[in-house]
Amino acid sequence: MKRKELQAFKKLLSEEKAVILQTLSPKMAPSPKTGDPEGGDVCDIASSDRERDLVLRLSEREREKLKGIEEALERIEEGTFGTCDECGCKIPVGRLKIMPFATVCVECKSKEEKKSKLFAPASPSTFTADTSVNEIVRGEDES
Repeated sequence: MKRKELQAFKKLLSEEKAVILQTLSPKMAPSPKTGDPEGGDVCDIASSDRERDLVLRLSEREREKLKGIEEALERIEEGTFGTCDECGCKIPVGRLKIMPFATVCVECKSKEEKKSKLFAPASPSTFTADTSVNEIVRGEDES
């Protein structure tokens, strides 16, 4: 990859990192209302708890993205940015523009997703054993 392209990706990643850090800072500050029984009724407390849980989940996603960005910045410094971790081929610039912290090419990502689907645990059946229905089917009375 050309030096000019690397510098552009470094700038893009650094800017995205700054945005995430700015958005994470206020979210990490404790809310004065959260969990305060004196601050409102049960509905207010439940609402603020739900809001806090949502913020924590969003923050976790943002932290994961931040980790990916920091690793991409390291790869730029090491000279391995834009190289697929799986096959060693160059990751297309178009993919990097969409996801600058990508570590694998589209082909390897597709293979990875197919493999994970093959080995994913089977989803539980949507049917449940309902004793009353089973009894009725066998001709037994529900009462």
